[in-house]
Amino acid sequence: MSENSWTKAGAGRTRVPKDEVRAKLLDTAMALVQANGLTVGFEHLLMDDLIKEAGVPRSSVYRIWESKEAFFEELLSEVANQVSPGRADEESLVATWEYLGFRADELRTPEGRRRILVDVTGLAAEQNFESVTSSIQWRTYVALSSTALSYPDARVRERIIEALRNSELAFLDQMEVFYRNIVPAVGYRLRPDLNDDYRPLVVAAAAIIEGLGIARTTIPDLVEGRYNVDNEGRPAEVSLAAISYHAIIMAFIVPDPAYDAEAAIARLSSGIDEMPVVQPRSRDYDGIDD
Repeated sequence: MSENSWTKAGAGRTRVPKDEVRAKLLDTAMALVQANGLTVGFEHLLMDDLIKEAGVPRSSVYRIWESKEAFFEELLSEVANQVSPGRADEESLVATWEYLGFRADELRTPEGRRRILVDVTGLAAEQNFESVTSSIQWRTYVALSSTALSYPDARVRERIIEALRNSELAFLDQMEVFYRNIVPAVGYRLRPDLNDDYRPLVVAAAAIIEGLGIARTTIPDLVEGRYNVDNEGRPAEVSLAAISYHAIIMAFIVPDPAYDAEAAIARLSSGIDEMPVVQPRSRDYDGIDD
C-alpha cells in the first residue's frame, strides 16, 4: 500500500449507508473549500479531520474510496460543478437594470442612449469586478481552471474539464439573459453577423473582468487606477474595468434602427424591482443552433 493510500488501523465497525457517507464527507470538504478557497493542493484538508467533522465511520470511507487521491478526485469534480455561479453577481445585474430605470428619460435621443450606455456598462463592470474578483468562489474557479490540464491521470482530467464545462454553460445561460434584457433596453442590438448569438459577447466580457482580476494580484496600481474619459461632452473618471468592459461591449453591438424609445421608457419606468427575464435561445452548445 502506498503512503498515499488509506491507513486502515483503528477503522470503526459502524455501518452507515454508502450514499450518506459520500454526501456527508463531500459536503464537509466542500464547506472548507468554500470558506478558504482552493489551493494548489489539498494538504490543508486532513482526512482525519474531515471524517470526524462529517461524523462518518472510517470503515465506510475506505469502502467508497480506495485512497485519499480517489476522494480528492471526486471532490475536485464537485468543486468544479459548484464554483461557476459565483461569477455571475446577481446583485450587480439587478442594480444595473434598476439604474436604467432612474435614467430612462435620457433614452429619447441617440446622444442620451450613448451616454447612458457608457455609464451603465461602467456601473456593471465596476460592481461586478469588485464583487466577483474578491470572492473566494471566483478564486477557486480560477485555480481549478488553471490547473485542470496539468493532472496526469486522463480520467481525472476529463472529469474535471467536463464539470468545468457544465459550470461554464450555466454561466453563459445566466449572463445571456442579462444581455438580452440590457442591450435592447438602451437602443442597441447585436451585430447582424452574430446571428442573435450572445455567447461570444458573454465570453469576451467575462474574460475582461476576470483577466483584470488576475492582473490585480501583481499590478494593482494599474488595475485600480482611475482614468478620465469624455462621455458625450460630460467628463468622467472611471476605472480600467469600466473602460475595457465598455470597449468590448461596443465591439459586439450596433444602434437599433427600430428602437422604440417610448416603449422602452414605459417598461423601465413601470416600477419593476427586478430584472425581467428574456430566456436565451435553446441551442446545442457544441456550436449548432437548434
